Amino acid sequence: MIKNIVFDMGNVLLEYNPERYIKTVTTDEVAAGSVLEELFHSDEWRMLDAGAITEDEAVTRVCARIPQYAGIVEKALVNWHNDLTPIEGMPEIVSELKKRGYKIYLLSNTSMYFYNFKDRVDMFRLFDGFIISAKENLVKPDILIFERLCARYHIKANECLFIDDLQTNIDSCEKAGFHGHLFLGEEDLHEYLQSIDILQKT
Repeated sequence: MIKNIVFDMGNVLLEYNPERYIKTVTTDEVAAGSVLEELFHSDEWRMLDAGAITEDEAVTRVCARIPQYAGIVEKALVNWHNDLTPIEGMPEIVSELKKRGYKIYLLSNTSMYFYNFKDRVDMFRLFDGFIISAKENLVKPDILIFERLCARYHIKANECLFIDDLQTNIDSCEKAGFHGHLFLGEEDLHEYLQSIDILQKT
């Protein structure tokens, strides 16, 4: 029996589109492309998710490669979370799950910046716990991050449903004993949750 619903964050609960976001930081297309590649698609970004470097260290390393865009790099990193908006329909699904008695958890690859904006996202107030890769020094698809969730909150893997937009993470959660569902949009998720009697059919 599923008792716990575990969500990924980016492109499941909140929109994450760095290509769109960087255009709000600079109108210079060359600069935007360079910062997109050297920051958001960089080893430093992955290291931030892993908790391996600080934000200041990431800025220093990226700016060393593109010093002409140092100001844009700093601005982009400090403010990127301002572009994270809830995906339509997802706050309502989270609220309904909570009303039906399910425990709700977040398990996401993201940097420590998460704690700067967490309280601005209303639906996070309904969550029972958070596992953030940078804080745990574990990154999906490592199955240890799923085991960490269970150990931290004293829940059983076979009572958890994990929802993520990447198949590799679904495969990993299932190896850890979770049930998994690939996120293909709010409507698909709603139908799936109805089909397994987690949400009431209308």
